[in-house]
Amino acid sequence: MLFKKSQKNISVAFDIGTASVSAVLFEAPESGGALNVIKTYRKFHKIALRADAVHFSKATLSQFSAILDDIQNEHKNAMPSRFHIGLSSVFYLGKTERFYEKWPKSKIITQADIDGFIEKGKSKYFSELKRDDVILFEIVLMKTLLNGYTIERSVGKRAEEVELLVHYAATSKELYENFSTSVKNFRADATITFGTFPVNVWMIIRENIFPEHSVLLVDIGGELTEVTFVIDGAIAEVHSLPFGVLNILLRIAEAEHIEVENASALLKAYADSKLDKEVESRIRGIIKKEMKSWEEYFERVWQRANHNMMSNIHMFFFGRGALIDEMKHAITPPLLHPDLARGLQTTVISPDAFRDKFQTYSGFDGPDDFGLLSLILNIHLIK
Repeated sequence: MLFKKSQKNISVAFDIGTASVSAVLFEAPESGGALNVIKTYRKFHKIALRADAVHFSKATLSQFSAILDDIQNEHKNAMPSRFHIGLSSVFYLGKTERFYEKWPKSKIITQADIDGFIEKGKSKYFSELKRDDVILFEIVLMKTLLNGYTIERSVGKRAEEVELLVHYAATSKELYENFSTSVKNFRADATITFGTFPVNVWMIIRENIFPEHSVLLVDIGGELTEVTFVIDGAIAEVHSLPFGVLNILLRIAEAEHIEVENASALLKAYADSKLDKEVESRIRGIIKKEMKSWEEYFERVWQRANHNMMSNIHMFFFGRGALIDEMKHAITPPLLHPDLARGLQTTVISPDAFRDKFQTYSGFDGPDDFGLLSLILNIHLIK
């Protein structure tokens, strides 16, 4: 069913995860100012998924379509015209490329120079993939150095040497077209963009509280945890760990004989210290058992951080597991990595830090919705 274009500037952002699909419907005033959150949605997958993109994509497309139906049924007078789809790491391949060039004498940097580097990177990226069934959907210039100094805007500046760090991300043509077709069936004139959470979060953190030292962005999601390594202000790599809050939710649901959705509410009450002592003790016991696996998986991160000679690390936690103290404590650098533990800082990123950017804020519910928040703010930044 097709709809006439709304007079309001309504957009919707989707968080395509491996345990659930979330979305937020919001309005961005044409004249600028605070955004207005209309409603948030979350659909959990009903079955345990095998950890491959084919099975994930089938389930997520079903939940994605269900949310579109909900929006259609509930908000006929506020139909979105823009759709931004944020993909979890299982759905895309990303890489940051470094480009360096030195000329015999200084020259004025032009946009054609920058575009040439980026095009060269695209060709290299596709040649390394060795596939013709992928679509490149994200290209981000993360850092530019002229004569060794970081420059925000290089075009028009004079330099003898230039260095660029550019991030690329591609997904399967089938997945890209399936999501796009679902949106076009919903609204034929829709504007559709795709993005990745490491880049979305990097943009938000960089603009607000990004430090100079090394950074680990830890997104504790449903079935996966994404750890983004940020070195010298740019994304170096992203690691996906096969562990998330769903592991704990399934154990709670089994022990308490309840549905996963109810287990989620119970876990949140535990994090907020709102349970009676008996129930709290049971939940704590379940979490502690799961933490042993969590520690083993996260050891890979510390090994990689040590390989990259990271120091003075600032860890930013967000995602559904960010409020569970046991999860944060379990991944503190072990005794095997004393150099990494030295100077370590940790911060839980909550949407509260961005409250002044919204007129209506009640739709968000803690750090687990920071992914949605980052999508919204980036839509607003790049519109």
